[in-house]
Amino acid sequence: MKLAALGAFDGLHKGHMKVIGAAGSNGGVVFFEPLPRQMFGGLSWRKRLTTPAERYELLRDNGISSIITLPFDGITAATTPQDFTRLLIEIGLFNGFVVGYDFRFGSEASGNTVTLREALHHSGFSVTVVDPEDVGGVPVKSERIRELLLEGDLSRASDLLGRVYGATGVVSRGRGVGSTLGFPTLNIRVPESKLLPMPGSYATFARIGCKRLEAVAFVVPERNLVEVHVPSIEGDYYGAQASVEFVSFVRAPVLFDSEEMLKKMIKNDLERSMEVLREW
Repeated sequence: MKLAALGAFDGLHKGHMKVIGAAGSNGGVVFFEPLPRQMFGGLSWRKRLTTPAERYELLRDNGISSIITLPFDGITAATTPQDFTRLLIEIGLFNGFVVGYDFRFGSEASGNTVTLREALHHSGFSVTVVDPEDVGGVPVKSERIRELLLEGDLSRASDLLGRVYGATGVVSRGRGVGSTLGFPTLNIRVPESKLLPMPGSYATFARIGCKRLEAVAFVVPERNLVEVHVPSIEGDYYGAQASVEFVSFVRAPVLFDSEEMLKKMIKNDLERSMEVLREW
């Protein structure tokens, strides 16, 4: 029997991985794109923890090769629970599905785990419901991870994710200010839908190709930008894909009275970052 984990899976945190793991070593994953919350979350919703590309890469890194994307649009949102279950049956690759305890589906989220199990059981499909994954006695939820990232609490966010939070983007040309100050940066532009942690400096690892390098980064969420200084890197990387892992928050943004003060602060950020990363 081949099972598929079913859900939105934004972040692929410990709770999501528990659901995916319950599908077995040869199981698949079925998810929605875009995320339902992107359509209905409104201004209160904080953006995605994983872009589509990041989500695919994380799944592949965890040995998942059977990945099905279900489009989510106005038509999907208006689909009745009964029609939605027929859509799952028509995929034709799986004999059953695994969902989290709080899974909802169908028009106005009117379907739940009980509805899903009843509808699929009549067609010979199994439904496994997975209990929440608790950390510190609290269920792991994507929204809580967003809150922690926006507070700069990377340690607790990593505990819930099961990995260091990161972002992937394209190296773009900046204004050259970093080079002028003696700290050249890779300006990584991330997709607008991606959640960046609170503004400020961070101890990070930067990854370009197969290289994973110690770095210090400055996050500018309103510009979807991460400015990364890698002491040991040389060369032109414009247009290349790069990623950054946020290990520890160093400081919040401050205003500087002079260029010398700014250079001194960046130097301090770099030294503190290297100390943190050496112990990592």
